[in-house]
Amino acid sequence: MTPAITTTSALFSTAAFAILAAAGAGLWRRTRSPATAIVAIGFAMALTERLVALVQHLEISALMRAHAADTLYIVHHHALLQYTGLLGLGLAAVGLLWHSARISRR
Repeated sequence: MTPAITTTSALFSTAAFAILAAAGAGLWRRTRSPATAIVAIGFAMALTERLVALVQHLEISALMRAHAADTLYIVHHHALLQYTGLLGLGLAAVGLLWHSARISRR
């Protein structure tokens, strides 16, 4: 894979998570329930992890191209952030199931 393809895919996946986070926030604003709050928080957690992964990808590709001045020096907590996205997506899934069960009972 060329670096341009992986950078493009990283940007597209980050954009997809941003859209999901915005949709979760919009759902929460519309219904204001604990279930929709969990959805919004879960997608925001997944977006945060994706943004950090995108910055890491850009730093590594800048180092691989030997442009050390282009890198951002950020302390990464790999062990915690690795599972933040998965936990966020799990929370969002539970929140969506809870919200849809609440809606179908009406």
